[in-house]
Amino acid sequence: MKRKMLSLFCAVLLTVGIFTPTGTPAEAATTYYVKVTTNSLNVRSGPGTTYAIVGSAKLGQSFKYLGVSGGWTKINFNGTSRYVSSTYVKKYSVSTLSTTSTAKMIIPTKGTLTQKYGPASGQYGYTFHNGIDLAAPRGTPVVSAAYGKVIVSRNYGAYGNHVMMSHQLNGQTYITVYAHLDRLNVVTGQTLAKGATIGTVGNTGNSFGNHLHFEVHRNSYVYSSSSPANSINPYTMF
Repeated sequence: MKRKMLSLFCAVLLTVGIFTPTGTPAEAATTYYVKVTTNSLNVRSGPGTTYAIVGSAKLGQSFKYLGVSGGWTKINFNGTSRYVSSTYVKKYSVSTLSTTSTAKMIIPTKGTLTQKYGPASGQYGYTFHNGIDLAAPRGTPVVSAAYGKVIVSRNYGAYGNHVMMSHQLNGQTYITVYAHLDRLNVVTGQTLAKGATIGTVGNTGNSFGNHLHFEVHRNSYVYSSSSPANSINPYTMF
């Protein structure tokens, strides 16, 4: 009897061992977004034309996808659940691996490097260039360098039309700056996937030709015209 019980016990252990997922890697989750495909899209408080218009989305803007209701797509619009017509948005997926601690940034536009990060002559009012300049034709798309949140989207000062984003990479907070844009495609408060269009190359603000001025700052945004402050060379993040 004891021998039979021992055999049964060993069989149970063997069976449990076989079905125990030891060392199996977890499957990456996926987050979905939608991109606006028309010049201007009404954002409504509910799924239908009888609901109030609470805002407007521009061509190329991306929003987190929350679901569908009939012919209406539910999105995260400035931190609130809102609805847009499904006819004018395109759904796409982004692996959450893009938000993990091992993620790297991508170069935000296709262009020619015309000024590097580092000491400058002072010709344009600064002796240290806190970012890089990438020359490109007006209207060239500019994309988010990493998954993150838009903290500034406005026309102001030497940057002209510009966007600032906050990112979490490798357990560290980074702020990216995209300046001299011709067009702003995002609003403050939006969460964007890596590679989402935030605007287009332009010549606004203190600029002398169509280009993107791109900066990366560690922890927070601190600017100095004569030293790096907390900026870092963007090329170390690509």
